[in-house]
Amino acid sequence: MNLEQYSTEASPDFMEYTFYSDGPKGTIKKVVRFTKAHFLTFIYYNLGFGDWNNNLNKIDDFVVSNNQDAERVLATVAATVIGFTNQYPDALVYAEGSTRSRTRRYQMGTNKYWKNIGSIFEVYGLVENEGFKPFERNRNYIAFVVKRKFSNFNQ
Repeated sequence: MNLEQYSTEASPDFMEYTFYSDGPKGTIKKVVRFTKAHFLTFIYYNLGFGDWNNNLNKIDDFVVSNNQDAERVLATVAATVIGFTNQYPDALVYAEGSTRSRTRRYQMGTNKYWKNIGSIFEVYGLVENEGFKPFERNRNYIAFVVKRKFSNFNQ
């Protein structure tokens, strides 16, 4: 994707990425963290994302920054998923917004940039009472899982 994005700094193990949002509310530190998790026999990585809260020394995924750069921020988060899967090509990455409206925002971004995303990742959406289904545009999902396509590795 050739979208404007912020420059990121990755941890040595590529499990955490830091960048700074710049806008009318100032410079805001953002953190994307991939956390290894298990469900039955599946190993996956949960994508955690939000503003860094210095007082609590953790990611705050409920705060509303409103720095008028949402598209650039989401493009940056997407770039971290590409970077992470470059290092861990077999990883399943699970993403769910901290609120329904945030999950909806992620879905709208996926719909908008589906050509790019679908060429790099296999994408599945979680449907209530149905489980994970291959992603279809304009269908509502609770969460998402992506896996890197091997034919387009290292993009």
